[in-house]
Amino acid sequence: MPNFPWPRTLHAVGFTLCVSALLIAILFMERYLGLAPCPLCVLDRIVVGTMALVFALAFVHDPAAMGNRIYAGVNAALGLLGIAIAARHVYLQGLPPGEVPDCTPDLGYMLENFPAAKTLSIIFNASGECAEITWTFFGLSIAQQTLLLFIALVAINVAVILTAGRRKGRV
Repeated sequence: MPNFPWPRTLHAVGFTLCVSALLIAILFMERYLGLAPCPLCVLDRIVVGTMALVFALAFVHDPAAMGNRIYAGVNAALGLLGIAIAARHVYLQGLPPGEVPDCTPDLGYMLENFPAAKTLSIIFNASGECAEITWTFFGLSIAQQTLLLFIALVAINVAVILTAGRRKGRV
């Protein structure tokens, strides 16, 4: 097998996907289309941004096999958290109108007036505004697209874990 720096390349691909997703969300969807992010979208953005940071650190650090596996493990765990958030969002969007939970106060208000644990509990147990589908692309809602993004990011990290020891001369 050729001496191809698979883990480093995969970290770069993951970073590029994360930054592209954030730019699309902020510049296109929020600024151009005027779509305000719901609380679950904000949580998704935080997870994607954190994953981008871990991908960037891994790329710059360019560690040996064990370091790559640690970075990928951390990012895979973040990706699974993102999958849980996005899956909840997709679930809410699939509920019949009569079963949608009540809307929550604005996220900024909740963060100012409630502890973080209570805010997260409110978001995951209510968030009726997250059930609204405001935009689709190829028939997929933003939540469904985000779920696919997180699945791809987890797959990239699994690939890093599986290929981390293949670099000649590195342990």
